[in-house]
Amino acid sequence: MKKILLPILLWRSFSFGQTGLWMDVSLAKKWNKNQSSGIGIGNRQNIGIGFDRLFLDAGHQVRLFDGLQIQASYRLTLNEKGDQLVLAGDRLSQRIQLGFKFSILDAFDIGPKRLNLNWTSTQQWGLQIEKQTSSVWRNKISLGYDVKDFPLTPIMSVEHFYQWNASIVYTPTEVLVSGATVQWRYFAGVEIELPKKQSVKIQAGLRQRANGNQALLRLSYSKSF
Repeated sequence: MKKILLPILLWRSFSFGQTGLWMDVSLAKKWNKNQSSGIGIGNRQNIGIGFDRLFLDAGHQVRLFDGLQIQASYRLTLNEKGDQLVLAGDRLSQRIQLGFKFSILDAFDIGPKRLNLNWTSTQQWGLQIEKQTSSVWRNKISLGYDVKDFPLTPIMSVEHFYQWNASIVYTPTEVLVSGATVQWRYFAGVEIELPKKQSVKIQAGLRQRANGNQALLRLSYSKSF
């Protein structure tokens, strides 16, 4: 019996240790028909291992016309140190994003009105002490369907991460910089509509990187004003 139970317990420990738990809360304010802003806070843990990161977000969106909006955001992050939360300057990182969100069906006035199909394209820069500045181009396709007279909205997304400076080689005469795909991210789940412009998203996901795959569980709460 021990020979059977031990491998099972080890496998469970390994699999849960690789699972990421992402939790975030966001508030959004619509200023007028074309502009809105938002703030948020998030916490990421690796189940069975410990703390991963804690971050604060701020962003602004401007609608140009039906189906297209431009957006900018800033994130301040406190990263883990030995899987622990440690208040130290070298654990802080910053992220700046500029991009657009294109609602394909709205822009061309096609398809079911309750179906949402969006393409989000974002250029991202990451800054941290004693680390190379990262430059990443993110592209995400997201899909959702608002079921009539039903509080649950099925949602799913796939996102590609391309790092422009993934590889830097210094030669006697020049610096060679090349890009590469550094991550794929997949999510599927439901959005629960609540009273007073509130919603909760529950999603399961998968993150694929060069150093391995990671299962993800994401819980998000949002409120609009």
